Amino acid sequence: MKQKRIALLMLAAALCLTVVLGGCSKSNSATVTNTPAATNTPSAANDADETASKSAGSDPVTLKIVVPGKKLSNYDAIKKAVETKLASDGQNTKIDFVYVDWSDLDQKTKVMLASGENIDLIFDAPWLHINQMIAAGYYEDLGDLLNKYGANVLKNRSEQVWDANKFNGKIMGIPLGIYLTQGHSINIRKDLREQLGLSPVKTWDDLVKYLYAVKEKYPNITPYWPHPSDISYSTVNWQVRVDTELQMRPTGVIGADLVLNFKGNDGKVNNLFDQMEPKVWDMIKQARQMYTDKIINQDTLTTKLGTGDSLQQGKAAAAPIMLFGLTHTKDQMKQAGDNAELEVVRLFDFTKGNNISTFTQDNFVAIPKVSKNKERAMMFLDWANANEENYMLVEHGIEGTDWKKVGDNKFQQLVPGEDVNGGGLASFSLIWNPVLEKTIDTDDDDTMNANNFIKDSDNFTKDILTGFTFDSAPVKNEIAQYGAVQAKYYAGIFNGVLDPDKIWEKFKSEGAAPLKKIQTELQTQIDTFLASK
Repeated sequence: MKQKRIALLMLAAALCLTVVLGGCSKSNSATVTNTPAATNTPSAANDADETASKSAGSDPVTLKIVVPGKKLSNYDAIKKAVETKLASDGQNTKIDFVYVDWSDLDQKTKVMLASGENIDLIFDAPWLHINQMIAAGYYEDLGDLLNKYGANVLKNRSEQVWDANKFNGKIMGIPLGIYLTQGHSINIRKDLREQLGLSPVKTWDDLVKYLYAVKEKYPNITPYWPHPSDISYSTVNWQVRVDTELQMRPTGVIGADLVLNFKGNDGKVNNLFDQMEPKVWDMIKQARQMYTDKIINQDTLTTKLGTGDSLQQGKAAAAPIMLFGLTHTKDQMKQAGDNAELEVVRLFDFTKGNNISTFTQDNFVAIPKVSKNKERAMMFLDWANANEENYMLVEHGIEGTDWKKVGDNKFQQLVPGEDVNGGGLASFSLIWNPVLEKTIDTDDDDTMNANNFIKDSDNFTKDILTGFTFDSAPVKNEIAQYGAVQAKYYAGIFNGVLDPDKIWEKFKSEGAAPLKKIQTELQTQIDTFLASK
């Protein structure tokens, strides 16, 4: 997204996510069970461990930490504040952050690891190359380190999250995240809705009514603006996402593509090429009608303008957003008109148990095996997870300079020109957790309550496939083959640009063969996984 706050949340919470993210539960303790040294609670650490920890922190070390993004102008001041606080808490630790631009992140971090460069902490993710790096032996098993030095790291993530984010039964990275599913909404122009005399939008049908009314009254504004490059934002995907009665979701093996899908919670892989789901076909047909009626952006497959910018620039009246809140405040909407204002339409089902989660995270921090400071790296992470003061300093910067408290649970970022959501040394990519993270003050109480709902593990039904990891190697060629077909047809069909009555069979004829092989391999691995439980 083009606003930095949204960009960070999207990258952290939704870049490759098709189903869920990690978060917290009412039970905040977790046990690392892949090592003999496992304990049931952080308080179970014995005096010898505590003494060893204090002693280990007394020797001077400098930790090299690799994270995505760029060095902000307040870096030096925050770095000094962090090192001062570390020293006062008994850790003689300096920190050296290496920031890698997003465009270079994949290749550059691969080279760093392959060359044996001495790195103590590094950001990685399933959508980046964490599985590949683990398989290549670059990362340390964190079980013993967590049990000995990571009590705070453990307690700030739920047991469900720890269990769901192991790699071959081992904790190879610390899961970073807040939520158990991606927050999502549709931002619409409140001022236009009120001028049209329409009631607040509560359902998809209400939204469609609003969009057609906009088209009639404001012909120069595009009613609905899907994301230009991400199929998870497609018009049909968005409807499926919020339909808990349908309970359909992508497998993730081929991204957000719904042709291969899970429905319900039985571990069965479904294929729309084999049997079309009537409700999905109705959605596809409706999307086609909306596009034909010029409700959906006519350039949706080629535009470079994102959803948030389309609203801010006054080009769109509604757009899907990977947030439960607003993309822009009223002050930020001036470009769209003096009275322009957004409001949130949340179609998410907030009924406890109606949403399925695997409790998986999209982001991790790992300790490379080459690190000479593994214990100190874990001690630093534990210190940053120890309390609000330490956490907010690393995550958001210096209180009073970079941010300030707003009530008990919110904060105001004071450096919006740099980084609206972060402002610290490593926003979301090093210590992000649901216990200590505050809500930014631009979110109203309804947004905060919605976000709190998806933090709590107890609000979700556990996916039967929690802990399952697909090995794509046996069908990597088929995934590439299908990906080429997907690129030709999927976004066009699921956004109404292409006539499904004419194109679906063409899509099927070209994509069915490789997809069937992917489906068969995925189902075989799932069956093996379920049989072993």
